[in-house]
Amino acid sequence: METKLKIAVMGGGNSAQTMAAELALKGFKVNLCDLPEFAGNIETVMKSRQIEKYGSVETTGPTGLAKLEKVTTDVGEAVKKIDIILIAIPAYGHMAFFEALADKIEDGQIVVILPGNWGALRFFNLLKKKKIKKKVTLAETHRCMHSCRAAESWLGPGKVRVVRETVGIVQIAAIPARDTEKILDTVRVLFPQLVPATNILETSLNNSNIIVHGPIVLMNAGWIEHTEGKFLIYRDGLTASIGSVINAIANERDTINTALGFTPIPWAAYYKLNKNAQWTNDPGQLAPPTLQHRYLAEDIPYGLVPLAYLGDLLKVPTPVSDAMIELSSISNQANYRKTGLTLEALGLDGLQSEEILKMVNQG
Repeated sequence: METKLKIAVMGGGNSAQTMAAELALKGFKVNLCDLPEFAGNIETVMKSRQIEKYGSVETTGPTGLAKLEKVTTDVGEAVKKIDIILIAIPAYGHMAFFEALADKIEDGQIVVILPGNWGALRFFNLLKKKKIKKKVTLAETHRCMHSCRAAESWLGPGKVRVVRETVGIVQIAAIPARDTEKILDTVRVLFPQLVPATNILETSLNNSNIIVHGPIVLMNAGWIEHTEGKFLIYRDGLTASIGSVINAIANERDTINTALGFTPIPWAAYYKLNKNAQWTNDPGQLAPPTLQHRYLAEDIPYGLVPLAYLGDLLKVPTPVSDAMIELSSISNQANYRKTGLTLEALGLDGLQSEEILKMVNQG
């Protein structure tokens, strides 16, 4: 059954293509757009305007052949007269999309970044810097809607597969936070599992990827480089010692949440879940082929770095996160603490915690 809401999904990777297909199968009018330099990601879909969505035995969402309204690399055309814009790309690609979108967004639109990874705050700051005063609502979630894959070699382009749907709640927050309730019912029509977070600090801190990916990659570095990732990273690579490091970072994150006045999301011990075979969205997932994979190149500079800087501001020690940042930087010959999301990059430099909370809550 068709609905009146018109959706633009921005991005051409796993999450973007899967969301576009699912929402189209639910009856929404959906456009899909990637930037021109990444046209190859959606080349097949641009020709057919179709994506075939597969699922697992546990999939409850619709599957089948989804027909899209438009598939394009023209950002302005993709978002014209659209109700909700969904941005589903890695954090290191956010600013390129934000720059392309800034003067194309229209009054009344809702823009949601899934997952946030500080994206809503960065887009908010960019619009202020450019003095763009459109009446749009910016929001973000704390996690993706699916564990999914697009264009796998054995399925081919134009096809997506949901490994596992997100289990449990998904937090969403707007900036300013007073706008969250205003948009929640509208966006919940797309994703019923959405619940309000306190603000975008909470959604950005609570992305579980930044807790898990660093330890599981760095502590399997030798195996990854020796085999070029030809092993199952979660099934074979998550052991008791690695689970202990993951839990330690989770504890640091939760202490920061508490210092900011948030109630930490319940966190189950990773090795315990491993032994019960319930700990991951994709037990058959291969390891990254190199350490330059987004598990480090995204989740360290765009996840652990801002977490550590907030810890410094709040006087919350983050020794395990700090170590992960340093070891990742050395391994990848980078300086993630400098090039990642510092407080200055987030527009929070020089502010005290009370001032930061006021800004994200009230604008």
